[in-house]
Amino acid sequence: MSREQLQARQLQKFRRLAAHAQAHSPYYRAIIQERGIDVRTCVPTDFPVLTKQDIARHFDDIVTDRRITRARVVDFLAQSSDGGNLFDGKYHVMNTSGSSGQFACHVFSHAAWISAASLGVRVAPLRLRQRVAYVGVATGHSGGVNLAQSGNQGANKLFYQMRAYDVLQPIHEVIEDLNAFQPRVVTGYATMLKELAEAQLQGKLRIRPWRVASGGEPLLPDARALIERAFQTQVMNIYASTEHLYMGLTLPGSDGMHLMEDDLIFELHADHTCVTNLFNDTMPLIRYRMSDVLLPDERPRKDSYPYTKVQGLVGRQENALVFINENGQRDFIHPFVILDLAIPGLSAWQVMLESLSSFRIRVCLEDGCTESRCREAVEQVTHHFQHILKEKQMQNVVFEIERVDSLPIDPKTAKFRLVLKSPSYQDLPS
Repeated sequence: MSREQLQARQLQKFRRLAAHAQAHSPYYRAIIQERGIDVRTCVPTDFPVLTKQDIARHFDDIVTDRRITRARVVDFLAQSSDGGNLFDGKYHVMNTSGSSGQFACHVFSHAAWISAASLGVRVAPLRLRQRVAYVGVATGHSGGVNLAQSGNQGANKLFYQMRAYDVLQPIHEVIEDLNAFQPRVVTGYATMLKELAEAQLQGKLRIRPWRVASGGEPLLPDARALIERAFQTQVMNIYASTEHLYMGLTLPGSDGMHLMEDDLIFELHADHTCVTNLFNDTMPLIRYRMSDVLLPDERPRKDSYPYTKVQGLVGRQENALVFINENGQRDFIHPFVILDLAIPGLSAWQVMLESLSSFRIRVCLEDGCTESRCREAVEQVTHHFQHILKEKQMQNVVFEIERVDSLPIDPKTAKFRLVLKSPSYQDLPS
């Protein structure tokens, strides 16, 4: 397609989504009526910006299936740790806090999920029983693991042999299993891929993937260079989110990242990005504001793709939680492990690293939360972190929980940071 053809197709899809939202979403029906929007001729900018706070307040009215409620979804997430479980037997449910530090959940019909997940073929083309390793959060209802697990579902099993490695596992266990599995494709967070690349250069890891894909956090130049040197292959960069799944990819024959505008409309701003989702008709997101900052790539193109080309993702990077484990070795907990806490009563949280053997968790509880429910939420947070430390062989690391009314914003970036380091915290060299 030409750029003009792509935009015309986007607009056609958008007007179809707007008509569906008018018919089935009380939230959007009210907006369309108040603003006098004609769904036959509308454009995204006819609608107001949608924030995560708006979703929290109006979730039940935004969704287009009246049987779906935020309370029921939160209860489902609290009870289910298997991303393969479907809400009401038919909906994929994801949860996230993102860079805002506030809990949010998103619902996809199975058809919408397959439509979006199929873009992964652009990273790992179909080959019979291709061994793929995903290194990230391997449990729960986060977007990364659920996209990865799609490779083991239905007819996909003919083409992929997918194995997920949890970032909670001690790194030496992951290395041993990867040596045995010998994946042809390795995907994961840049932090984890960098650790694996160092192990490869040291001779501890001995694999020969033909493709390596990084997603979930920014891929910085030094990490990219190290990973490519270790595995002797180009790193494919993936930009994805819980709200929209695949949002940007490094495509074959290109020297940069393209936004996946097949079913997404992007509005790029200096300090944020608004995204209109065209494939999720169960939970319409029109002009959804994200704190991610995307910089257009103005260099001359070396490809003929109609998509917007960007330099990459700025922001959304968090500190890893680095500690000395029970064996006196340096290891880390990836921040994505603590990114999505589906705990009733908990609205926001933040970790402050105090030393290589201690940290503090700041928690905000929901307005109107009873004292008994607040205590229960704190207990669940405590159990969650105790489990993480046990899995990572870090039970020597101690922590305390601090209840606060609000969480601080980074004064340099004006953004929320999930993980902070106190002045007393001193990391060790890798």
